Amino acid sequence: MTKPHQTYLDTLPILPGQLASSADLRCTLTDTLKNLLQQTNHTITTTPQQTPNPETFLNTLKTHPQTYQASMSRQLATDLPPDIEQTALKDEPKDWFIKTADFGDEYDRVLQHRDGEFTQLLEDLARYHQLFQEGYDKIIIIRPPTYTGYNIQLTAAMQCLGYTKEQFQFIIVQPIKLYAFHQPTQKIHPIPDLIPEELVKAIGMDALRWHSFHVPLTGIAPINITTAGQPKPTDSLYRVQSTHARCCILLYQAHQQSIIQLNPANNWQMTPTPLSLSELTWEDANATTLANQIQATAKVLEQSASEIAPHLVCQHLEAICDSCDRWLKSLSLNAQNCTLLWATKQTIFDLLENILGIKAPEPVSTK
Repeated sequence: MTKPHQTYLDTLPILPGQLASSADLRCTLTDTLKNLLQQTNHTITTTPQQTPNPETFLNTLKTHPQTYQASMSRQLATDLPPDIEQTALKDEPKDWFIKTADFGDEYDRVLQHRDGEFTQLLEDLARYHQLFQEGYDKIIIIRPPTYTGYNIQLTAAMQCLGYTKEQFQFIIVQPIKLYAFHQPTQKIHPIPDLIPEELVKAIGMDALRWHSFHVPLTGIAPINITTAGQPKPTDSLYRVQSTHARCCILLYQAHQQSIIQLNPANNWQMTPTPLSLSELTWEDANATTLANQIQATAKVLEQSASEIAPHLVCQHLEAICDSCDRWLKSLSLNAQNCTLLWATKQTIFDLLENILGIKAPEPVSTK
């Protein structure tokens, strides 16, 4: 068995009462990221770590090739004589720098000011370096847009210490942008931000989660509050949930017709356990496409976890539902088709409920 990845997920603790705008909401939905990572062989830790002594850590860096002590950064000293630090500035107080400019930063950053004060960058470096020394394979930092700029500094500083972007991932979560249908113009228009409680009340938490994850976390999430959370075909979440409901209804009909047996005492599981999709072949092209998509789910989850990209899960769900809807137009109920129906229903349920934290309601008749 593959050894689990030890991953540290660093998020800002934002309590519901501290949310100032809907822009903060996306940063609070980190349980989905935990679900995604845990289901792809990651052991997740989110417990805050005690920051090591920054002075002790800086002492270990003073001989590091990526740090130096000077009166000014390399960038400011470019047009000055190369021996300026040993001559005219010999007795000037000096800062400790790290060469972040070598890894995409605008200029080198200070670790300790000449008055002895340590920077936040040094403290963060000390903490994250210690985590890697303790055996973590990856560190993921989730922050709101106010941290743009610092992510470049910190990521570059971690690269100075030899860590890669794959090991150290700093994600700036972009805000939500609200839209609504304007009756007089018959067009969709941007609207002012709503306080979080009002937005959740208007569209519901499931719609909020879906549309927050429907686009990359690093891109603005557009939400049309006229359709989001409404039972309308124009809403992508409604289409996914509707496909799940149709699968449930068809499976229950097959059960009533004795084509298959569902066990009500075990969450309506099929009995006996159906064959794996890989053991079956299909004459219908839509069924073949659907079966292939279902079997690709594990690979999609791996990619989504690797890139911290829950929007790939949403895209996969939509693709499954589109194929399923085409297949259902010519469906005849038999045991083999019910196997695919069951696999589709279970996949949609697992991705919605167990990854995205969104309800996959089942029709009352199947309860």
